[in-house]
Amino acid sequence: MKPSELTTLPGDLAKRLHRDHMQLLGISESMRLAHAWNQLQFGRQDSWRRQLYQNRLAELLDENGPPDRAPIQLHDGWAIDRSLSLPHLGRMLEEADRIIAERAGKRLTGQGAYRSFFQDMWIPAEDPLRYPAFLDFITSSELLATVAHYIGSIPALSTTLPTGIRLVESNVLFDEQPDVPKDSQLFHIDYYSLPNVYVLVLLEDTTIENGPWTFLPRSTSQRVAEKLGYWKSGRGYRLTDEEVYSVADRSEVIEFCYPRGTVLFIESSGCMHYGSRRSVKPRFQLMVGYTGACRTDFSESFMSPQTYPVRDGDSLLRRLVLQKNLLPEA
Repeated sequence: MKPSELTTLPGDLAKRLHRDHMQLLGISESMRLAHAWNQLQFGRQDSWRRQLYQNRLAELLDENGPPDRAPIQLHDGWAIDRSLSLPHLGRMLEEADRIIAERAGKRLTGQGAYRSFFQDMWIPAEDPLRYPAFLDFITSSELLATVAHYIGSIPALSTTLPTGIRLVESNVLFDEQPDVPKDSQLFHIDYYSLPNVYVLVLLEDTTIENGPWTFLPRSTSQRVAEKLGYWKSGRGYRLTDEEVYSVADRSEVIEFCYPRGTVLFIESSGCMHYGSRRSVKPRFQLMVGYTGACRTDFSESFMSPQTYPVRDGDSLLRRLVLQKNLLPEA
């Protein structure tokens, strides 16, 4: 059977290719295969979004709510905004306070043991409607203009990996081995989509004691990746400090230690990063994952996609962000 005759990649095969961070074929080769497959499935969406970006972005932004400032520019894969002026940020911080007061400090059910040091307090089935400032912030023209310019397309909120919206608590009290970095506490570069952009918001003041998100600029990350053969067959997805610092200098590391309300824009598919190491004081952070329509992993072939609520009267831009598979009307 030819790939074009299939409507979806068989789930068992997709899982096998995706397992252990796509180690069967190697990350780089798996990403090429996944992108080719996903183009068969989502090529129309991808083409439409790129055309809208090229030809109608200003119109879409105005309909969504004219931005009050020029787009933030990412340099070397990242940018930090400390202005506290992004739309709906204040409302969102107030709503985050309510969630933290209600849910933080105790291990929530359904989290599993995948990351003993880290938990997501966001409830997808309830919170988008209960706490509307989050989606208002995530779909604001100021954020979307920045992300769209970086990826060259109208972005979509991720529906599989990474979870599109995470309100995370990192807490050393949850960590079964607090002195042993593991999983996302080790350096890595995301492979879900090229590019993949995170918007991270500090929900409380963050210092080194909170186990901050820590990253290398894109140029440094790519130098490390090339030198170590990262993403190649036989090379693991997670890298130790010793491996990374055999190429990069420790002084090149950037720690996201800033006051509450600081926003980081970062290409997680280009910048090596880790987080949540020894969060002696709990760290609370919003993580928003934007992708293009055509991903470079197999997650959509075996995971149930997350859906986000849309309202009557929502702008086309907002609907595009919240409905990844939206197609143009005939």
